This record gives sequence, C-alpha cells and structure tokens, in this order.
Amino acid sequence: MTTSLPQEVELKLALPSDRVDAFLARMARRRTQPGKHVLHTRYYDTPDFELGAAGIALRVRRAGRRWLQTLKTEGERQGGLSRRLEFEMAVARGALDWSRFPAEALAYVPAACRERLVPVFETRFERLAWTLSGRGGARIEVALDRGEVRAGEAGEPICEIELELKAGRPDALFDLAIFWATDFGCLPNDESKAARGARLARGAGPAPTRADAPALDPAGSVEAAFAVLCRDALAQVQANLPGALAGDDPEYLHQTRVALRRLRATLRVFRPACVLPPELLGGLRALADALGPVRDWDVLCLETLPAIAPHAPDPAEWQAGMAVLAARREAAAVAMRTQVAMAPPGVWLLACQRWLLRRGWRDVPEAQRRLQLSPLADRARAALRKGDRPIRHAAKRFAVLPAEARHRLRIRIKRQRYALESLLACYPGRAHARYLATLRAMQNALGRVNDARVATELLMPGRAALGGMGMFALGWLASREAEPEVGENAKHLKNFVKSAIDW
Repeated sequence: MTTSLPQEVELKLALPSDRVDAFLARMARRRTQPGKHVLHTRYYDTPDFELGAAGIALRVRRAGRRWLQTLKTEGERQGGLSRRLEFEMAVARGALDWSRFPAEALAYVPAACRERLVPVFETRFERLAWTLSGRGGARIEVALDRGEVRAGEAGEPICEIELELKAGRPDALFDLAIFWATDFGCLPNDESKAARGARLARGAGPAPTRADAPALDPAGSVEAAFAVLCRDALAQVQANLPGALAGDDPEYLHQTRVALRRLRATLRVFRPACVLPPELLGGLRALADALGPVRDWDVLCLETLPAIAPHAPDPAEWQAGMAVLAARREAAAVAMRTQVAMAPPGVWLLACQRWLLRRGWRDVPEAQRRLQLSPLADRARAALRKGDRPIRHAAKRFAVLPAEARHRLRIRIKRQRYALESLLACYPGRAHARYLATLRAMQNALGRVNDARVATELLMPGRAALGGMGMFALGWLASREAEPEVGENAKHLKNFVKSAIDW
C-alpha cells in the first residue's frame, strides 16, 4: 500500500500595489474577518545554490510564537498554478531540525548538502488570510501578502495574492483568479518568493525571459506537444508582460511579442488537430495588436535612427528632431497601456491556462480527435513541408517581386522559423540546423528593409515638426528601401534556394 505525499496546489497572482485598498474593500463584503500574521522567513541553501538549482526551497518561518520548517519541491508551474510536494512541521527556537523531516523529504537533500547549508535570504511580510468556499465543494485559502524579500542589501517588494486549494478541484482557483484579474488587473505569477530571493542572492535583478526550445518527444502525440508548446509560450508572455507594461526596458516588450508569435506559430502548426476557442484567439489578437505600435516606435528610436545619426549634417538639429520623436514614442506607450488595461491580459492568460488544464482541445469530432492522437513527427513533417514551399517559390523570384510580396515573404520566413524552432526536437541533425540558420539570416536581412519601410510610415505624418532632421532621415530610408535585392539579401536567398532539406 502506497502513502500519498503531501501536495500543495496553489495559484499566485501579482496584485498592483495601487489596487490593494480596492481588493480589501471587496473582501470586506464577505463579512469574514481575515486571520492576520506577520511572517519572518529565513531560506537556506548552499553557497553555490545547489538546492535552488534543483528547484527545492528550504525555509524556517516564524509566525507569532511558532516556528515552522518547510521543504518544497519544484513540482509543476504554469499560469500561476503550481503543484508541488510540501513537508512542513514545527521546530524549536527557529533552527533546522532534520530529525523532524520524514524520509521522503530527506531524500531531496543529501547529507553532504545538509552540512553546507547557510541562510541566503529572507522575507518579511504581513499576511491577511481568508478561507472561502467555491464550486463543487471547493475550499480555498486566500492570502494577501505585502512586504519584502531581501538578500543582503538587495530587496524587492512583495504584493501578491496566493490561492491555496484545501479541498476540491484546481478549476475553482481559476474561477476566483479570473474574477479578480478582471477587477484589479492582476497577472498570474510563477516566480515564487524563494525563486525571487535566490535570484537576488545571486546578484541578479529581473531580466527579460527569452525562449528556450521545450523538450518534445517526436514519438509522442500531437496533443501532448501542443499542450507543452502552448504552455511554454504563455509562460514567456506572462514573465515579460509586466516589464513590457512598465516600459523600463524595451526588450521586455520585444520578448512578449516573440512569445505571442511563438503561440501563433504553434496554433498554425497544429491546426486543424488542436484549435484555440474563438474568444481566446480574439484575446491573442487584441494583445498582439496593442503591443505592435509601441514596438515599431522602439525600433525607430532605438535602432533605426541611431544607425543614421552619425551621418547627420547638423547634430543639434538631429537631437531636436529626436526629442520630438521621443515624445511621440511615449504617447504610443501610454496609449498601449490604456488599450491593454481595457481587456485585462491577466484574464486572457488565466483563461488560456484553464482551457489547457481542462484539455479543452479534446471537445471535437472523432476525426479531429484521431489527428490529436497521431504522432508528432507526422504533423511536424506535414506542417514544415507546407511552410517551405511558398518560401522557396518566392525566393526564386525575389528580384521581380513587388514590395508587398516581399513583405509577405518575410512573414512566411518568420513563421517557418518559429515553427521549426518549436519542433527542433524532431530534427536534431546538422542539415536542419543550417536550414534554421538560413531562415534567421533571411528574416534579419528582410527585417531591416521592413524596418526602413515602417520608419518611413512613422516619420511621414508630422514631418514638418522634425525640420531638416526628418528630411535627412527620410532620404536615407528611401535609399535603403530601394536596394533590397542586392547584398546580403541576395546572398541568403540564393543559399536558401540551393539548399535541399529532407523533412
């Protein structure tokens, strides 16, 4: 007979600090007094962060007069929802007591590792906790945590809502989370306090999250790969969106849009086997449309024009024109944040994750269900062959293609690149790696031509306010757009046409 291990199931939301009072007022309507605790927690790891690298959090927490020691494993994290093993028990005087942990917990921390443990960071926060009832007999502990995580001199504020499932199904957590994301602008958050503290202890601040090719089994099913790729893209959106909305680093916005394109590529590859519901697809389009204009202004002001600036005949006039454009860029960012707030992205992210948790793609006719159960390798082969044909055809005729057709070619190349990057586990050989490298090179070369076109479209309205700077920049961009078929574009396209690929 096997004994089930203690499992924690919780969903975490980042709550904007300016919405705390509104959230507390909403909770007061429930006429349930919250429990209030001031928590001081000390986290332990080795000097080289061996536990953190294994996804293990080990802590000792003081709540009032009680001390508790807790060990949590990595488990699963997606869309703010986490499932992980948790071992917790009381200890005396705030010291780790390994004799209190069961054997299952001790297996996660080898004896040699225990001898090297030291305190590496701590958290101090106030917790207000309510116990609520949900659908289907669900019982949920809701905790509002406000305080700070600190490692040495480095610190970050804590302002988050944790929903822990005490009884019932995880779907009940999403009901509450979506309700609050709608009213308070919450975003799901996968980064635990332990992960934040470990990052600070390593001397690393927040940074944009870039894509990694997730592990896929080529012999596995289409539906399994679809779920993995969707969750991975959504996790990248979720990790970068707060930084994109804050606007401090334009790379956050860029990586958010990369994640949205990866999600779209996944939907194209697996269509018609797995299809996102219309309301979720509409949310994807709305978010992508809201972020696009700001990214165009970022590229113009931070990449395209700085490359032209050294050649400007009048530096003072150039700086004056850049000041005008910087104001327009900021206005676009303000408009983006307003547009995003009108359709809270946290609601869309949570709804997507709930749909994936429910395996909503399975609610289809039997013929479509058979496609979902077919091997991933077959679907990958068909999708990549289909994407390759029009690229190869247009590349051969590139010199005579009109501007709009060249633009469509660039988009096809980008889609094929994202599709292959996602499915690279099916093609580990060198030939496909070279094919992918050529796609990236073509996308970059054609992208610079497209950047020149977009820059012209942004500069033309109101160009009188830019003075001579605007005239010089527009002339430079016109020369760039007029020569897309020479140089590196021609070289990359020729290499692509000559290449042979076996899907």
